[in-house]
Amino acid sequence: MILSPQKSNLRHWFVCVLLVWASLCPAYAQLRLASDWQSGMVIQRDRTIPVCGWAIPGQTVRVHLGAEQGQTVVRADSSWSLQLRPQAALASPIRLTIRTDQDTLQLTNLLIGDVWICAGQSNMAFPVASDQFAAQTLRQSGNGSLRLFNKLPALSTYNVAYKPNELSHLHPDAFYKPASWQEADSLAIRLFSAVGYYFGQAVQQSLNIPIGLINVAVGGSPTEAWMRPGSGLADPTIQPVFKGDWWQNPVLEPWCIQRGHENLDNLIQAGYKPPHDSLGYHHPFKPGFLYQAAIVPLLRLPIRGVLWYQGESNALSLARAQQHGHLFARLVGDWRDQWQQGDFPFYVCQLSSIGTEKGYKSENWPWFRDSQRRLAQRLPNVGMAVTSDVGNPTDVHPTNKRVVGQRLAREALVKTYGQQAVLTPEIVEVARVRNGITLRFRQTGTGLRTADNQSIRGFSVGDVNGPRQDVSARCRGNQVFLSLPNGASCTHVYYGWAPYTTANLINSAGLPVTTFSYAIP
Repeated sequence: MILSPQKSNLRHWFVCVLLVWASLCPAYAQLRLASDWQSGMVIQRDRTIPVCGWAIPGQTVRVHLGAEQGQTVVRADSSWSLQLRPQAALASPIRLTIRTDQDTLQLTNLLIGDVWICAGQSNMAFPVASDQFAAQTLRQSGNGSLRLFNKLPALSTYNVAYKPNELSHLHPDAFYKPASWQEADSLAIRLFSAVGYYFGQAVQQSLNIPIGLINVAVGGSPTEAWMRPGSGLADPTIQPVFKGDWWQNPVLEPWCIQRGHENLDNLIQAGYKPPHDSLGYHHPFKPGFLYQAAIVPLLRLPIRGVLWYQGESNALSLARAQQHGHLFARLVGDWRDQWQQGDFPFYVCQLSSIGTEKGYKSENWPWFRDSQRRLAQRLPNVGMAVTSDVGNPTDVHPTNKRVVGQRLAREALVKTYGQQAVLTPEIVEVARVRNGITLRFRQTGTGLRTADNQSIRGFSVGDVNGPRQDVSARCRGNQVFLSLPNGASCTHVYYGWAPYTTANLINSAGLPVTTFSYAIP
């Protein structure tokens, strides 16, 4: 049949409309799966398994995960979703198959186990390749039951000027480079979080179940960048953090604002307009940005818990250190609310040690570390690994990340997985006695001792705002006795109260006593 020119043009127009529509809405053209599902991944055990994606409206989608199966009908907006029943840990690879009448998708090499998020700033991002034990670790790597998903930023947070072609990465959904799940071999672990890897290695070997680690850490990032915009606005300490242009916000860290200028000013001066909203230009240090870029895409995935190593960018002033307690408590509570999995575990790395001799602003680290200690005791299902004994006097990035990851794993193995072991010693009581002060600890094992078999170092006494005086100490069992000079007046006892500390008190398991300030009754 020969079409008239008018009908031919109409048909051509109709075909063009369909092609444009299909290109703008690829979900209508083919069966798709949400991007958080990939071959090689670890699926969280013992949790309902949500699967979702897109296809042609009205079609039936059939999902098979191993022996488990389910089906649903695609909605009018082309989306579909269903939930599969929880499954036990499984180290033998299985497949996920999704079918409609027209298409089939298949993911392979899937395991079922526990999934942990690794978040924070540069000490969490610090890679295995830079670790003190990198050569040995890389040589001995190769564990098919430990899987890694390494989300690396597409933009630097160093003092560099962004280029025009990098502006697109300031959108939260384009901030991270594309990533895929990898088995933990020597190639995959090189650029992966050392703290995360050593944690996963220890937990996997102890439990003999698959472990999946998702790293989203970003160097230099402040706590507020990881918070959901609008969360905690009822708290008068948090409310100003999310108010107005972040570059003009006096309650934020000047260094973070300065870095934003260093990255973006050249583009702004050249007439470019970076992505922005009511809080100002997008940037990885902007309040709420990393929550949107890193956490929102993961909220569909069931997880076991979170590993957190962050705080350096919130400890550069006393005001910021004091603010952090409010920010972190709200972050933990809100992440739990958004994931809707109850009070899942949050394991925190306490800030380490660094001196001020080379200009690093660590004067308030003792206060910040003590705030972390108190938060870990106060917040439900939050644990802390002490790291002040493995710091570096001149480098904010200590290289012994193996012991840090292993200490986090010990916390998890005891508190989450129910194993029996001694944890970090905690002070539980301070009492005045004749000529001194007695301190009682728990989690001491068979007793306290010093790490180097020398005299105890690190104790001092004083008033909150007054000078402190070093005092001698001796330990016996789970107690420490401090000798006070005649006439000494004090309201607080301090331990390891310095930016860089050589305090040396440990328990029988070799775990260090956390630095602290404690009121004397």
